[in-house]
This record gives sequence, structure tokens and C-alpha cells, in this order.
Amino acid sequence: MKKVFLRTLAGLSFIAAGANAHAVTDPANDFLSVYTGSKDGAFDVLSADVGYNAASNEFVFRTTTLGPIAGVSGAAYVFGLDLGGSTNAPFASVGLPGVTFNATVTLRSDGTGSVGAKAISTHIVGNEIFATVSGSLLPSKGLAPKDYTWTVWSIDSRVAGLGRLADFAPDVNIKVSPIPEPETYAMLGVGLGMLGFVARRRSRTIPSQAAY
Repeated sequence: MKKVFLRTLAGLSFIAAGANAHAVTDPANDFLSVYTGSKDGAFDVLSADVGYNAASNEFVFRTTTLGPIAGVSGAAYVFGLDLGGSTNAPFASVGLPGVTFNATVTLRSDGTGSVGAKAISTHIVGNEIFATVSGSLLPSKGLAPKDYTWTVWSIDSRVAGLGRLADFAPDVNIKVSPIPEPETYAMLGVGLGMLGFVARRRSRTIPSQAAY
């Protein structure tokens, strides 16, 4: 329980401490042409970021969307990460050859998530969804954790094939952002205030589902 509490605080602190300074922004209403799913605002990514805390060896994954996320059927956010040496570029056919990955972290609108086949907890506050993930679940395949690269795409999991791909942010991999330890602790007070709000939302876990 203590570990979950601290991880939640770390995620909240990353948001409160100005994660937007490192966030990738994405225009509204720029769904992929192949997308055939719901156009609800929860599928439209406006910003995203991935932070790495070297002191605790933890990553914070966060996405902000145009509309509220909680309970929107089918909405999920897949972070594709290159942990080193990835040549997997499955989205070249839809004009995104710069998206490569050899690991995924998936956050879902029902409060569940997964790292590969490992279930994790996620947290939702309005239009934001985030999760804190131990670096042990994302072992290096050649790069140092601080040098991992990523991108995120929203999907409608009710749709099959490429038609489920809603929105990417960014359209090519970028490097994770550092989370300075002093900044993290300085914002714990803010995080505690937000925690009371988040605690009222249930966090559940389920097995991994198809990422794309």
C-alpha cells in the first residue's frame, strides 16, 4: 500500500511540477485518415509526456485528451517505447515510419493498464490519465533508461486492425524527460492535495489486451 501511495504521489507530482513544460502537444481533431472508431474527445490526444526518475528508477506516463476519459468505452492509450535497437515500425503504411518500439505501456479508460502482459494500475483525473511504472518492468535492450524514446497513440479497442488507430503524439519517437528528484519532493504537498481527489476513483487491473 505504501509503495502504491508513493508511486501515485510521484505521478501527481510530475503533473503538478510542470510536466507540461516537457509535454508534446498535438492539434485537436487530427484523427488518422484510417481511423473508423468513435470521435469522442477521449480519443483525441492533445498532449503527452513520459518522465524518468533515475533516483527511484520509475517512469511516469501521462496523456491529456480533448474530452473526459473515465468510462469512455474502448478508449486506450498505448505508449510505444524503444528500449534500444528497435526496428519494429508497423505504422509505416499509414505514414508514420518514425514510430518504432520494442515495448508497450497501455493505459485504459476503465482505470486498468498493462506493461506487455503485466497488469498495472492507472489513475484518471478529468481529461488526464497517468501511471507510474517501475523501471524493472522495462529492462534495457541497449539504451540507458534515461535515453529511451517513445510516442503514444490512442485507440478504439472495439475496432479491429489499423482502423483502431485514432491519434499519435508525436508522429516520431522522442526521448523521455528527466524528473529531477528535488522537484519531485518539492511538489509532494500539491500531490497530496490531488491524491484525495484521485483516491475516490477506483483503480483496477486486468490482463493485457492487444495494443494495436
